[in-house]
Amino acid sequence: MTRPLALLLLLVALPAAAQGVKAPETPLQTIAALPTEAAGWRRGGVTDFEPRPGGAGMGAAAEYRPAAGGPGVLTVYVYDRGLAGGATAASLEAEMSQAVREIELVGPQRRYRVDARQPGPPVGQALRCEQFGLAFDGGNRADSFLCLGVVRSRFVKLRATFPAGALEAEAQQVQALGGAVVAAIRQ
Repeated sequence: MTRPLALLLLLVALPAAAQGVKAPETPLQTIAALPTEAAGWRRGGVTDFEPRPGGAGMGAAAEYRPAAGGPGVLTVYVYDRGLAGGATAASLEAEMSQAVREIELVGPQRRYRVDARQPGPPVGQALRCEQFGLAFDGGNRADSFLCLGVVRSRFVKLRATFPAGALEAEAQQVQALGGAVVAAIRQ
């Protein structure tokens, strides 16, 4: 094959090859592509934190509530904290410590204190979870879950809160919706 012909074939093939390469999605696009309903939960509002002051690397979030109504809220966050190269397994432990600190720090603003903490049910092999008991001013209590992992070079965090009482059923709901969310992000 002559050199000019080879060059011509390469120039013709490059645009076609480039069309098959998918650009990485933004956290907002990832969140917007999550199922509108999964495992008995319905997606509500979506928040884009990136354009906010100090929001670079904070990604986006979607709130889910039980489709049949009733108590409970689960928020899905997708972000990378601006880490060069994205989130990694090596950065996960520090991020888990930061997420736990955030739960404890926001307590006084939301009028609760963490009075119990233990390992929670994992969401498949993708997300590690912690379970918290929250005591609110005035005597109300809540069960809260924090699940965190790395999927497609981004942190995926689930925060779920329920009125205290049915930990096993709540854990199953977190695992079911969390599994559906992780599967959707991996697609």
